[in-house]
Amino acid sequence: MSAVPPLATARLALEPLAAAHAAEAYAPFADPALYRYMLGEPPASVDALREHFARLVAGSGRDDELWANWLVRRLDDRALVGWHQATVTVPTASIAWVTFPAHRQRGYAREAAAAVIAWLAREGVRDVEAQSDERNVASRNTAEGLGFVPDAESIPETLRGEATVDRVYRLKLD
Repeated sequence: MSAVPPLATARLALEPLAAAHAAEAYAPFADPALYRYMLGEPPASVDALREHFARLVAGSGRDDELWANWLVRRLDDRALVGWHQATVTVPTASIAWVTFPAHRQRGYAREAAAAVIAWLAREGVRDVEAQSDERNVASRNTAEGLGFVPDAESIPETLRGEATVDRVYRLKLD
């Protein structure tokens, strides 16, 4: 597996995550609305986010697994619009996408995820999965719009004390 490369689309730049992004990324990551359907809590400080980013960049420590993380920017004004990640163990990968609340409903998640999937295919990945809270209609629509197929079985979860259901989505790459 190669190092995490920068990726680009017609409207977006996906920059490999670095601890140095923390100051700029703090405000969108501190927005409680970001965590409505995902695990985690807003970072307590820029330093806490910097430490979190450093752990993500360091990866799992396993030789056969790559943690790839990108911050996503609009090309026109360089605004941060989201965060994408992939855990890669060729020939499989698990991916996730997060669009910051102020930038939702513009197709950024689907556009950036398509770039990540294309990179995964070039790296030899043949099976991609994503998992989503069933209440997150936008995430489900993104997965299905990219060609992912939902598993028949759901996964009962609890998120901040609330019962919920997750679904795994799968995509076969040629």
